Amino acid sequence: MSIRNLLVIIVFMLFCSPPLQAAQKPDDREALQGLKTAKVIFDVRVPDLEKLLFNLNLLNETYEGIVAQKIKPQMIVVFRGPGVRLLTDAALDDEARKLFRDLKKKGVRFEACAVAMRVFKADPEKLYPEINLVANVFNSLIGYQNKGYAMIAIN
Repeated sequence: MSIRNLLVIIVFMLFCSPPLQAAQKPDDREALQGLKTAKVIFDVRVPDLEKLLFNLNLLNETYEGIVAQKIKPQMIVVFRGPGVRLLTDAALDDEARKLFRDLKKKGVRFEACAVAMRVFKADPEKLYPEINLVANVFNSLIGYQNKGYAMIAIN
């Protein structure tokens, strides 16, 4: 191929290719447009501490993302299933305790199901103090959804 032909190809590519653009930063504006508050209840059924930590960090990131868009989050996190055994002070590590404390300071409400605690033999007396014991989180899910809270399941 001659240098002339190569130059023609390069010039063609420069002028006929779509312009290179910086990658657009992802956002949630369309979904959250017009909201003043965002009401959500998370139905958490994680079986191990690693998944609990991952999801607590994700909840914190979600909270911060909503606040960054000038929306007031109203978040409730309910726990049921065998993972309720993770909710005692002895079962949690320092990172989990800090996440629970920080999220509660932001106004996030945590609830543990007394039915699940009984079925999975977790002592409600040893429940981490940031978590409220409720009779049955199914009732919480029913009540809050009827009050307009979006429900998100976390397994």
